[in-house]
Amino acid sequence: MAVAATALLVAAAALIVRSGAPGEDAVIRTETWGWTANGVHVDPTSSRSAFEPGDVVTGMNGRPIEAWVESALPFAPGDPDPSSHRFADVVGFDVIRDGRPVQLTVSLVPFPIERIGSAPIGVALLAVVVLVLSLVLVTRRSRSTALRLLFIVAAAHVADITTWEIGLQPTDFARGGLFLAVFAVASLFNLVFWSAIVHLLAVYPTRSPLVARRPALVPLIYLGPIAAFAVLAVVARLLGGTTLEWVDRLAACHAIVASAMLIAIIGSVVAGYRRTTGRVRRSIRWVAVALFFAAAATLAFLTLPIIATGTTLLPRNVVDLLVLPVPATLVVAIVRDRLFQVALLSRSREKIVAAREDERRKLRRDLHDGLAPTLAAVGLKLDLARQTVRADPAVAEETIDDIRREVREVIADIRRMSRELRPPSLDALGLTGAVRQQADALQGPGGPTITVAADAGLPPLPAAVEVAAYRIAIEGMMNVVRHADATTCEVRLALVGNELEIDVADDGRGVDAGGGGVGMRSMRERAAEIGGDVTIGPGRERGTVLSARLPVDLSTLGRAQA
Repeated sequence: MAVAATALLVAAAALIVRSGAPGEDAVIRTETWGWTANGVHVDPTSSRSAFEPGDVVTGMNGRPIEAWVESALPFAPGDPDPSSHRFADVVGFDVIRDGRPVQLTVSLVPFPIERIGSAPIGVALLAVVVLVLSLVLVTRRSRSTALRLLFIVAAAHVADITTWEIGLQPTDFARGGLFLAVFAVASLFNLVFWSAIVHLLAVYPTRSPLVARRPALVPLIYLGPIAAFAVLAVVARLLGGTTLEWVDRLAACHAIVASAMLIAIIGSVVAGYRRTTGRVRRSIRWVAVALFFAAAATLAFLTLPIIATGTTLLPRNVVDLLVLPVPATLVVAIVRDRLFQVALLSRSREKIVAAREDERRKLRRDLHDGLAPTLAAVGLKLDLARQTVRADPAVAEETIDDIRREVREVIADIRRMSRELRPPSLDALGLTGAVRQQADALQGPGGPTITVAADAGLPPLPAAVEVAAYRIAIEGMMNVVRHADATTCEVRLALVGNELEIDVADDGRGVDAGGGGVGMRSMRERAAEIGGDVTIGPGRERGTVLSARLPVDLSTLGRAQA
């Protein structure tokens, strides 16, 4: 959420900084990024501009544009006489127009905000629809990892396209400072945008076994592209040439990283679709298709052409129109209550309430029809024993024996009801001890060797989480014993961040990622009731890995520990 908020602040800062600083009524072509060895291509932003399409700015106020760019770069040597290059309200530009040098005297004017209002409809719709959609969803289910990632995707996209649509001006390199920093950060948010999509596809609709087994991959999803871009930028600098040529190469560096992320997105869509069940596939089919073709279109028409030719095959706003089916299918799916389990929460609550009422009805029936008459009979027999204890001790002794037998039956019934409400071993041994106890009980001749590994400092957890984790772990071990034909089974319990992770891995014959019968459905329902999820997939070498992730309210956990 902090990342998403920062992205939106970057977009707001770009608007505020640009609207507060006068400019030359022309912007650098950010789509084609047209830098040459001695200048940069600009386009006018209004009909009153002194510039014409295709103009190449080579200098400002008698100073080469390369010198301005070099002085604006981080760690650049300071200008010995900065006052001599300060701008007034009028700036002189050295321009190459149609192959001929031209001198332009340009009055700086406020940035035309209507330029933002006239942004291509595809860009505007894509940004607004996804942002509003994700904001509504994340407020409804703020603990959902998938929805928070969708919000990051939307916010990062807004920061990227807002700054891109505003564009850089040559005078920004003379002023330096804030807007250049905002533009650079927005470019990084473009990489965050791709990374968040990859992360989202790794956890939704079902968690990737690779990410489940190696949580350290998640930071790499975000840091890897940024590090790769930095390395490529250094390599591009080492290739030589002018500073302006190096700046021009940065577009290709960015496109290489973006292309790699797009390929990862396409692969993640295919892998995520394959590891889901038939019911989930029907729910996400059109979203998966739209996302697949959106990534393929961006790769084919934007990033790969930039790498090959330095320019896009189609304008960016046209490609964004091709991407519009993604938010459109999201809206349709959500309206039909078929995506992100928007309706699952209310349905789960209804099921929980219904189950609770059934438990109460059953408990009332057991108490009213079972324990109550038995205790009433015990009371009558106690009265009889009291009356006969002196007159007929043998009858009194027999009556007391009957009372003792009935009391033992009452105690057995109470223990049975207690076990049904909550496994007593959880209170006696804790989650780890209770799971180990069941693991020992499930091991037998010819069966797998079951080991349970848990964090040494695993604290007491909320009751609902403990019961769900216990039931899921037991069901997972029972599936291994019954169906896996395995020799070993390892159960891992760990509290990672605000999630309890339960992994049941075996070396058996494996199972289809979308498979599972009543037991698998029961585990998924138990996890979904408290906002978690359960996935099943192949092991590292062989066998199966069952992974469950259950959210833990850390504030409740803190109170429990206190």
